[in-house]
Amino acid sequence: MKVVMEPVAMIAWFDIRGVLMPIRFRLETEDHRLKTIKIQKILYHTEEKIAGNPVRTYACLIHINGVEQHCELKYELKTCKWTLFKI
Repeated sequence: MKVVMEPVAMIAWFDIRGVLMPIRFRLETEDHRLKTIKIQKILYHTEEKIAGNPVRTYACLIHINGVEQHCELKYELKTCKWTLFKI
């Protein structure tokens, strides 16, 4: 996987226990178009601190142009920002 560190617009939901789960995200392509990518499966999620900032990391399975790929999304709890970390 390649580190990209791109900010993304995310649609997510909370379950009854309050666990945040991403559903789909929008990414800007190299030709400056917005592409919506649906998350097929969440493989696992973890919580960690990066520079003292609490972050939740999601390893996901996605489909881009008919190809199944793994990606890693990060959610900063203090700033509520989503980032596509690896793809």
